[in-house]
Amino acid sequence: MKCENCGKNNANVKYTQIINGEKKQMFLCEECSQKLGINDLHFNMPINFTSFLADFFNDMNDISLMPSLDNVNTIKCKKCGLTWDDFLHTGKFGCSNCYDDFELRIDPILRSMQGATNHVGRLGEVRQGNEVKQNLDDKIQKEENENVRKIEKLKNDLKQAIKEERYEDAAKIRDEIKKEEE
Repeated sequence: MKCENCGKNNANVKYTQIINGEKKQMFLCEECSQKLGINDLHFNMPINFTSFLADFFNDMNDISLMPSLDNVNTIKCKKCGLTWDDFLHTGKFGCSNCYDDFELRIDPILRSMQGATNHVGRLGEVRQGNEVKQNLDDKIQKEENENVRKIEKLKNDLKQAIKEERYEDAAKIRDEIKKEEE
């Protein structure tokens, strides 16, 4: 694409301007963008996730949002001594016990951010441990029952193929039975 200003050089700068909801785009070469002063625009906005988390959690500290947690900043991990303020500034827990000690504070935040507080893997639904195990056991039992029925059908097909003297078909069915039984 050629520069929309000079029409000579290849455009390598895309300039977008939005004024009062009207969007205008220009594709310029390096030289024209410097002449127009577009290359002098610098936007240094590094993302600091620690401050992002602190701001997010500080919003949750607002007493009007959560009046029962007005002394939450004094919460401290019993094992490592990490305070809630320390966690807000670093974004990291000090030990595994922090998850338990800050549970009342973290759970509503996790629930609002990702919809749940428990990771359930590929199941796609949030369930409690025993319910997940029961559903998995039911699924395995169902698959085993289907497998048994399939093997029984194959054995009947094998008998029929032998009876009709279709020995090539019988050999294929025999191999399929062995595969299913494994």
